[in-house]
Amino acid sequence: MSDRESETKAEAVEGRSLYRHPLAAVGGALVVAGILGFAILAFVDLSSPAGNPYRGLVTFIGFPSVVLLGLILFLLAIRIQVVRARRRGEHVRFNLRFEPSNPRYMRSLALFGILTAMLLGTVAWGGYKGYEVTDSATFCGEACHTVMNPQWVTYQQSPHARVACAECHIGPGASFFVRAKIDGIRQVVAVLTNSYDRPVPTPVTSLRPAQQTCEGCHWPDQFYGEKLVTKTYYRTNEANSPWTISLLMKVGGGNPRTGKQEGIHWHMLGENKIEYVTTDKKRQQMIWVRFTDGETGKVTVFKRPDAVVDPDSPDVEVRILDCMDCHNRPSHDFLPPATAINLEMTKGTISKDLPFVRWQGLTLLNAPYDTKPEADEAIRSGLLAYYAKQYPGKVDQGQVEKAADTLVRIYDANFFPEMKTDYRAREDNLSHFVNDGCFRCHFSDLESDDGTRISSSCNSCHTIAAQGPSDNLADIENSVAGLAFQHPVDIGDAWKQIKCTQCHTPAQGY
Repeated sequence: MSDRESETKAEAVEGRSLYRHPLAAVGGALVVAGILGFAILAFVDLSSPAGNPYRGLVTFIGFPSVVLLGLILFLLAIRIQVVRARRRGEHVRFNLRFEPSNPRYMRSLALFGILTAMLLGTVAWGGYKGYEVTDSATFCGEACHTVMNPQWVTYQQSPHARVACAECHIGPGASFFVRAKIDGIRQVVAVLTNSYDRPVPTPVTSLRPAQQTCEGCHWPDQFYGEKLVTKTYYRTNEANSPWTISLLMKVGGGNPRTGKQEGIHWHMLGENKIEYVTTDKKRQQMIWVRFTDGETGKVTVFKRPDAVVDPDSPDVEVRILDCMDCHNRPSHDFLPPATAINLEMTKGTISKDLPFVRWQGLTLLNAPYDTKPEADEAIRSGLLAYYAKQYPGKVDQGQVEKAADTLVRIYDANFFPEMKTDYRAREDNLSHFVNDGCFRCHFSDLESDDGTRISSSCNSCHTIAAQGPSDNLADIENSVAGLAFQHPVDIGDAWKQIKCTQCHTPAQGY
């Protein structure tokens, strides 16, 4: 045998021995299993009319991870064999000759090239599908079911139910996508270790500026005019007495007819700038506000008399007012019991003829429960037991059953005891009835150096077009020019001196 033949044979034996290691066998098995599993589930995913977040997670993240792990183990096995061979003083070489004159070699090379191209194409497609899966609303809402269930349920019944989560939580561009995925690793670890907060802390500090997300669809400069909003409230007395109020909401913005900046969205026009400082993470306690007039350039600072704020200090967070400071629950609105009950009574799913039904509904919905099944059973049985005891044979049993079912539905849509999440943990700043909202600035002790306070006039944001003790607009006082506010219960001028929330407390739900 010639020296050349001996060398070739030695290299072949040596080359084969590099792969004879348990890790190589395990790695190869993982690669084959991962590719087969990916192929099967990818076919199922392509042929299925409906997506499934768990299938997508396993197909486009799970199996590719298995293949990657197999390749790493395979390469590690080769590395171990090479190190061992060199320690024995053996010379290790890889036979990487190019033999264009060898037909068998060229066929093998062509097959290898085709398979490599197919693999790279599959990897690229799988990576893109993985990106699609992790950015889908169903993945966000269902993959981490317990943690995200409150957000998922409220999202599905929100005005933004057809807007994907990622469009607001991430938005366009690669930089925020990468940041979101890196932050997601921390969240996945928290879920796997069961160390996540209950409730999930809000507001979300990693959201990008609203101008880059909200204003892609909602442009303040094009908000103008007024919007009629009519609401009927019911009292907690035996008759469930109604009180209806119609408000002309001054949506405002940039009015193209007059060229004026006006209404509620005056706050958000690009020419104006409002900055603020709060003392709490939920941004409810305003202590300092700075307004820069877009037309004149005049700067006015309003602050609490006892507040000492240095806006230039690195320890002070000065935020610029944007959409989310008022519209802080655009897609995840947890309705207070009173609001939900009022809506259902107006629709007739809870009968106004049932004595004290609003009071009972508030009591049952606000009671503490540990789980939803426990709550559903207690709410339903509690309402049935109340009317069986207090009004035996005096009320329509069908209406009682319907009201009980409706209360359970209200609870399931707005209360999540496992995550300690409901309206009490999720302030809504788009009003001033249950939470301070607008009154954080407009009914506060913030004042400028010359003693001027931020306006608290009702007419700044809305005009009362109708109000009165009926659920029929035709039966109550009305005037397009506007009416002076009248409290449903005669409390004199007390409503002018205190905030709504001092009586209508969040803890009570009304």
